[in-house]
Amino acid sequence: MEAPITIAIIVITCLVSYWAWENLSIFNRLTLYPYAVKYQKEYDRMIGHTFIHADWMHLGFNMYTFYSFGQVMEVVMVNPEILQRFHPNMQVWSPMAGKIYFLLIYFLGGVIASLPAIWKHADHVGYRSVGASGAVSAVMMAFMLLFPQMEVGFFMIIPMPAWIGALVFLGLEHYFSKKGNGLIAHDAHIWGALGGIAMIGALDWHFYVDFVKAVMATIQGWL
Repeated sequence: MEAPITIAIIVITCLVSYWAWENLSIFNRLTLYPYAVKYQKEYDRMIGHTFIHADWMHLGFNMYTFYSFGQVMEVVMVNPEILQRFHPNMQVWSPMAGKIYFLLIYFLGGVIASLPAIWKHADHVGYRSVGASGAVSAVMMAFMLLFPQMEVGFFMIIPMPAWIGALVFLGLEHYFSKKGNGLIAHDAHIWGALGGIAMIGALDWHFYVDFVKAVMATIQGWL
């Protein structure tokens, strides 16, 4: 399966993350720093933070998850005739438009995921955040919306239909966000995921209709 954009993002993210680990000034400049975004107008941080990670484990988990969902998403976005087999009523776009849509889902997802931190921590000079989790969540949720009945491995080991995986993901992220413990920005995952859902629906509202039909058909099959 050819997915050059996905591979390019992964390679660039790994290189920039390593560069930032070796150069603290680069790390500090790219990190999501809400205070600097609000008061110093450094809006590039809303995308820059997606290219750096806390450590190898953080980087590896995000990039593995992105590759798992991103390669499929890139192929069907660039080749919409494949996607049309699953969504007959959708409007077909050009391959170039598909590349742009895919990039928007990832990077705009990362921007949307940064908004909660900016709203809540703009006056907290000690707050910093890094990682592509929000952008990856956008791509992952877009995949689950387009292919709700496809089996996915939640936490990479527990098989379940994608639509159930989406509900479990959002439910757990909401729970841990409310709990408020740990260093993980769960609200960024939620907002990134919701951004992916919104962007897919803005692309073609038939995707929402097909998602509901697929879920209802699955539930009826169980009954």
